Amino acid sequence: MNKLFSLILLSLVLTGCASTKTIKGNYSLNHESGNGVLISSVSYRGSYSGYSIYYHGMDNQIRGEIQFGEGVALLPIPPKGDFSHLNRKGEVFAVELPAGKYRIWRWGVNSGYAHIKPVNPIAIEFKVEPGKATYLGNFDFVQTDSMGLTVTGVKVNYSDQSQVDLDIVSKKYPALDAKNIIKGVEDNANYQGIGGTDQTNWDIPIIIM
Repeated sequence: MNKLFSLILLSLVLTGCASTKTIKGNYSLNHESGNGVLISSVSYRGSYSGYSIYYHGMDNQIRGEIQFGEGVALLPIPPKGDFSHLNRKGEVFAVELPAGKYRIWRWGVNSGYAHIKPVNPIAIEFKVEPGKATYLGNFDFVQTDSMGLTVTGVKVNYSDQSQVDLDIVSKKYPALDAKNIIKGVEDNANYQGIGGTDQTNWDIPIIIM
């Protein structure tokens, strides 16, 4: 295996991250489907990286993540996102899930070879009802340390940004009726530094010549 092929293979592996699956713009809620929708937003202040929120079912086996950005990109050009008109970076997500109880159990950042996660567990519980959408709030990643363009430290704040986020939802998903959107976050909630301090691990690959 020559050096050039090794580098190409490495690049493909590192950039092969799956995109977060969200509903289509014409999606309509249907009570008979047994599914509902999770609405949440991810924003960041700092360098472009992959910023994720992880959830799992409490009464089912579903596990997933909401992610904005990519940990490694050949052309690290940040996407426009949903908040450019507010001079912010990030996106509002709407993900279809089977009805049930769920928990946000951690956040994570992938930035180059650095992988960041909270030292303390988090437990933000929410419920998805059939034919309804649940708004869970905003997760804002604030960069606190870096090594060049690599993010090596963050603080994550969790808050109610429903006035901004749900206005964006009404434009992105016009078929979602506002009366079928439930707030799963308390009014004006604002929690700083969820998960406490961060822990950074490095995953530097060995290239075989």
